[in-house]
Amino acid sequence: MLPDAPFTVPAPPVDSLTPYRSRYLKIVARILLDWPSPLPAWLGQHYAGIRPVLAEVLRAQPVAFFSALSLPTVAAPICGADLLAAVPQCLVELGRLGVLPEGGAFWGAPVSRLVVPALGLARRFEPARVGMLFGNGVVTVSPTEEWALSPGGSGAWPLAEGGWLLAADTNPLAMMELHPDKSGNALDFGGASPGEWVESVDRARARVARYLPGLAAEHRTLLAGIVPVGQHGEKSLSASYKEAIGLAYLSLHPSSLTMTEALVHEVQHSKANLLSWSDPLVENSGERYPSPVRPDPRPLWGVLLAVHAFLPVALIHRAMYQSGDSEHDPRRYREVLKVNHDGMDVLRAHARPTSLGRRLIEGMDRLEAALWREACA
Repeated sequence: MLPDAPFTVPAPPVDSLTPYRSRYLKIVARILLDWPSPLPAWLGQHYAGIRPVLAEVLRAQPVAFFSALSLPTVAAPICGADLLAAVPQCLVELGRLGVLPEGGAFWGAPVSRLVVPALGLARRFEPARVGMLFGNGVVTVSPTEEWALSPGGSGAWPLAEGGWLLAADTNPLAMMELHPDKSGNALDFGGASPGEWVESVDRARARVARYLPGLAAEHRTLLAGIVPVGQHGEKSLSASYKEAIGLAYLSLHPSSLTMTEALVHEVQHSKANLLSWSDPLVENSGERYPSPVRPDPRPLWGVLLAVHAFLPVALIHRAMYQSGDSEHDPRRYREVLKVNHDGMDVLRAHARPTSLGRRLIEGMDRLEAALWREACA
């Protein structure tokens, strides 16, 4: 029997993410209601007018308020310091949930985009509309135009295991990229239809559910949106951001197993990023060391993310082998085991974990060592 690895592979209720998710949402609420960045005078006036409305909704309807903040379409612009996108995205979700004041909430600043994944809605306003009244179930775009918040449209497509494939992205940091082989994460269907994307993602998630049901359950809670970033032949490109918990950027790959790896990889990053809102995990996270998966030296945080992501990938390969799955790739399994072993060597030698980080890394260490011993036996 393999050892437990808290916060890496779920073993409910020992390492539940719920307390960390709650703490993260409270931090996001604090950012929204006590905006930390200086604002120009005109925007500050609009913010001062809407802040009491948001604060009252939080007081009166906290479950609905935090439900809205749990969506990356709302949280990403808040955490990415884009107030112009953050406020209308929050208001439109609160209106969908029916918890705005009876007379609605007026936002006088320009609005250029609204995305409501649960209703499949995405709308861009060109030019941006100045002044919108957000009500329960409706947005008054202008004195002569209302936008009903009812299901329909082609802004998002539901996934079988929860969450949505998105046709619009509100993350202001999407084009910020640290990977040497990429230049951002622009939304791109790569010539494939939304149905092809949904089918590919659903198949990948079904594999996770078959071989790691506990992880699949965690995905159903955490994974809220997938942004397509094109097709790149045999190359799989993916990304995630601390500021956009629950959002995964994925390219479409012909191999379903590769899609599964990429999906697990990015949701693991969301888990580690979620924990990092409560605790930095590693005190020396910025120190650079050789990475087992990248050609460039990586901050120690990047090495931790790599091993944390590839450990459940290794478990899926292991389970496929043990079940005689015809798609099992022994060569790839060996590669993943070597990535984890080399990365764990770096962490063992150099990481200075915090209290929470120690629990995480010690569990990773136990699990990696057990998998390595088993493979070498």
